[in-house]
Amino acid sequence: MKDNAFQRRRDIERMLLSGKKLTVAELMGRYRVGRKSISRDFEVIGEELPVVSKQGFNGGYFLADGVGQHQNTLTQEQLECLEKVAVTCGSDDRKIVLSIIHEFGPYCGSFT
Repeated sequence: MKDNAFQRRRDIERMLLSGKKLTVAELMGRYRVGRKSISRDFEVIGEELPVVSKQGFNGGYFLADGVGQHQNTLTQEQLECLEKVAVTCGSDDRKIVLSIIHEFGPYCGSFT
């Protein structure tokens, strides 16, 4: 059985990562759920990505500047492998591997 909340959150996350600004009303209509469900979705998504909300005219939810379109596209196994490789690389190669993790891995706020 498919977890509707999980799938809905993944859909919302993909829309945010594509640069869209989303409104609660829009998502309530699209997924036929209540305001509370959508608010909870943004709480959960906000644990992984920097979701910004703007109230009022032209308001909605969107991602903070600096979050890449491909953020969070690495699987856990890929991320762990790249982290292991980064430890064994020389300085220049380590910078490249870390840049891949930064662009495609989970949002971490700053480049390490």
